Amino acid sequence: MRVVLQFAVIAAAPPLDTTRAADPAAAFRHPGILLNRAQLDLIKERIAAGVEPQKTAFAAMIASPLAALDYSPTPRVTVECGSYSRPDLGCKDERRDSAAAYSQAIAWYVTGDARYARNAIRIMNAWSGTLTGGHKLANGPIQAAWSASVWPRAAEIVRHLSDFWPSAEVARFEHMLLTQYVPSIINGSDENGNKELAMSEALINVGIFNNDRVLFERGLRMWRARAPAYIYLKSDGDKPVLPPSGVMPFWGNKGKFTPFVDGLLQESMRDPHHANMGFASMVNAAETARQQGLDLFAEQGRRMIAAMEFQAQFLPPHHASPPEFLVFSLQPTWEIAFNHFHHRLGVELPRMARVIPTNRPTGADNNHIVWETLTHGDVGSVGLPPLILP
Repeated sequence: MRVVLQFAVIAAAPPLDTTRAADPAAAFRHPGILLNRAQLDLIKERIAAGVEPQKTAFAAMIASPLAALDYSPTPRVTVECGSYSRPDLGCKDERRDSAAAYSQAIAWYVTGDARYARNAIRIMNAWSGTLTGGHKLANGPIQAAWSASVWPRAAEIVRHLSDFWPSAEVARFEHMLLTQYVPSIINGSDENGNKELAMSEALINVGIFNNDRVLFERGLRMWRARAPAYIYLKSDGDKPVLPPSGVMPFWGNKGKFTPFVDGLLQESMRDPHHANMGFASMVNAAETARQQGLDLFAEQGRRMIAAMEFQAQFLPPHHASPPEFLVFSLQPTWEIAFNHFHHRLGVELPRMARVIPTNRPTGADNNHIVWETLTHGDVGSVGLPPLILP
């Protein structure tokens, strides 16, 4: 079966000439990292009423070891992560603990059981009281990015919606983010785009939690420079957009290449997991910026839509034959982007609309993609602020 690789970007896609700029003097909205209070309230109401997809997604989360009331963190003085996690000296522990803190924070807000909030605080305090040696070895920077993307999600909920976390402990956690994570990610990465997009998300998240407008703006600049280079569109010409380094990252795999077509991600040839880790970071950063009134989705929406629709044609229930050298599989993402474009803006996304139900509920992949169906499945625009005008 011959697959037609190119397709028209959906006509209903949002106009992309409305780039927004944040007011440097403006205060951040809290909680405002991926989630806002009204959104959490909606999730809580849906779970209480047995409404899907939150009902099943919450059941999956609460049954996970990450939300166990006896969860025990494993903090490290130094996190050392080599290529392919060899060695793994605290790498999986750190990612698991940050995801657990986020899971426990959500569980507290939904159930009202203070034990979950105190667990989240205990996990975060364990790391902020232990980690002093930063992130080392080849994968240290991307490890720092993944974890620094997730820690602030948990911290925002507990800090701004409870009175359980003493200010001195909050300050210590802020200091940990600033001194143990930011140095590893502040200068970005010349390697594969999933790394730099994760770093941009982490900087944005740390900037919001720490009320640091300079860090937030650094993350925005990094995102705006790398995002166009991660997803190809025909309008780019015969080659993809170059990243800030000016050096074209590798779009093939082991000497093999596939034609450039709308929606191809820079790491699609590598494997679907790495490609969609980059996609998730790109979308997560845009969603968090939107929680702050800044519309990054409008800047790169055509690329995000193209990437979803390109991949969806090869996934169930479509099952088109993939092009040579490309492999596709369901990934624990797409919910946040689908909610934005389909439920907020009314874009049809016919292929991904059929894939999403087969992919629910999404879980926690032990990196930075955590419980997307629960937090963003069909939630629409609830709690979003007005857009900041340029």
